[in-house]
Amino acid sequence: MKLSDLRPGDKAVIAEVGQLDLPQTVKRKLLSMGITPNTRLTFIRKAPLGSGIELDIRGSKLCMRRELAEIIDVNPIETGVAHG
Repeated sequence: MKLSDLRPGDKAVIAEVGQLDLPQTVKRKLLSMGITPNTRLTFIRKAPLGSGIELDIRGSKLCMRRELAEIIDVNPIETGVAHG
């Protein structure tokens, strides 16, 4: 599943970042933002026109363009908490 496919409130773990032919500058940018495999995140919201997303990752709020989120593979975390 792609990071861009998540919905507000969804939690996930980053599985893989980008293709092998991704430019080094983009790879460095992702690493500097904390986007590394096995990192947990919470999807907060999408921008009103869908051009960007907001994440909670490593205790920080992070915004990124949808195009960048489409090259990041994630594994959703089931949060089935029983109430009652």
